[in-house]
Amino acid sequence: MPLTRINCSEITEGVSYSSPVFFDDGKNMFLAPHQTAKKYHVKALDRWKVPFLVTAGHKEAQSQIPAASKPVMETVEDFMEVEEVEELEDL
Repeated sequence: MPLTRINCSEITEGVSYSSPVFFDDGKNMFLAPHQTAKKYHVKALDRWKVPFLVTAGHKEAQSQIPAASKPVMETVEDFMEVEEVEELEDL
């Protein structure tokens, strides 16, 4: 299947693709299929000065992302709401 080049300016927070997104070498994966790009993904591309990525898939609308692929916790605040785990006694 032919790979499509994605200009890194198209990788914005919340975007996802139907197939894995790779760095320009076509071997090292940047995003898994249906994984939405987070703020840190966008910042990493900028910091590393990556010109483009490649994929065999297509850009997905939010409604196309399978529910099982959507993260359970979206933010640090969600994580902070999880109760502390109690320590177990040494056996």
